[in-house]
Amino acid sequence: MQGMEEKQSHQEDNEEMIKMNIKQFIEATRQYLFELPPAQALLAAATVGEDR
Repeated sequence: MQGMEEKQSHQEDNEEMIKMNIKQFIEATRQYLFELPPAQALLAAATVGEDR
């Protein structure tokens, strides 16, 4: 039983890492293709603009 739990936990960790890598790839591709600043910078700029 413990071996199965470890295997499932390891698989979940791998899936999470894959999702994170895909998100990073999409963000890098978006920046490259559209020559846009990182999404976090856009979010910060939008947040600052809303304070007015």
